[in-house]
Amino acid sequence: MTCSFRGKKNRRSKCAIQSLFVQYGFIAGSEYREMKGDQMTLALRRLLAYWLDFVLLAIILVDLQGLVYITTSGFPFHFLKEGYHIEIWVLLSMSLPVWLYFIWFELNQQQTLGKRMLKLKVTNRERSKITFRQAFLRTFIRLLPWELTHIIILVPEPWWGMEGPPAHMHLIYIPNLMLLLYILILFAGKGEKGVHDMAAKTMVMRIRDER
Repeated sequence: MTCSFRGKKNRRSKCAIQSLFVQYGFIAGSEYREMKGDQMTLALRRLLAYWLDFVLLAIILVDLQGLVYITTSGFPFHFLKEGYHIEIWVLLSMSLPVWLYFIWFELNQQQTLGKRMLKLKVTNRERSKITFRQAFLRTFIRLLPWELTHIIILVPEPWWGMEGPPAHMHLIYIPNLMLLLYILILFAGKGEKGVHDMAAKTMVMRIRDER
């Protein structure tokens, strides 16, 4: 912005005010854009950390399933014919390890392996370690859509064993809508608080933010 100081005194005053407005308005705008960018980055970091955790868990647990199948000559897979039997096996061999993983790491380390790679950690509202109750509640709400998906697909009869489309196929939209809602609330909460954080009174922060 250029100002001409020729003319009357009030023109010089007006020019000075405009200069200050432009200068401080630009600074405020830059800080606002930087703040919004950090909030967006935090939400994306959380989603990426979550994805990394699930990729890691999937690789380990699926490999273990294959190892059990090979070493036991198919036991107990040959006996898993009913939907309820498969659901119980999935709960014990897949869901339970995932639950324990999130609860243990967030309770004791304040971060899962995915969060560690993205330099994030879980705290309570006072930025201290969370309790077992908080870790359990966070995990329950976070994994609820996945558990509902298992139940809908496997109980009372696995979808792949049906001759026609399952009568309750429309129920699969429920966990998908829940996941979408989770993501929207995460971004609305500026990345610090998702649905499970609100319920457990926790938050996720970048490690550098505590300095």
